[in-house]
Amino acid sequence: MIFLDTETTGLRISAHEIIEIGALKVNPKPPFNIVEELEIKVAPKHIETASPEAMKINGYTKEEWKCALSLEKALERLDIFAEGGILAGYNVSFDWAMLDRAYFTLGKIDPFYYHRLDVMAMAYIKLFPKIKVKRFSLGEVCDYLKIKRENKHRALSDAKATYLVFKKLFEMR
Repeated sequence: MIFLDTETTGLRISAHEIIEIGALKVNPKPPFNIVEELEIKVAPKHIETASPEAMKINGYTKEEWKCALSLEKALERLDIFAEGGILAGYNVSFDWAMLDRAYFTLGKIDPFYYHRLDVMAMAYIKLFPKIKVKRFSLGEVCDYLKIKRENKHRALSDAKATYLVFKKLFEMR
């Protein structure tokens, strides 16, 4: 399994870009041990179209991204890391849509197995009757499950938080 999160220059798939990819390769059988981690900064091509709010939330700075990879190089690294893995994420539809657009734009085929696992949907199914939250955001669910989030809205950190939520939800009866 590949627990993955992206950070982007905004929420519009047709207009915004991936600027960070964080992923965990996890053994697909309990106890779901982490096998490997991947963190990639991606150089945006059109920073002028970025949402200022998104950039503030994800902490983008030119200095921190000065050694960022091109999108093509970033996806090449992700291809090797994720080949054949099932993509898992929190609201995975968004991350998948951004990745799918990136792969399509570059004329590449994605490396993932065709199934997707949305941990947000798992949280909703397991927790809806138990908790009162506004949106079932990763932060709200982490708070409820007492999972500490390091570096909120950074790709690798949020991929790790998603993985920990998945493990707790999987163990719930």
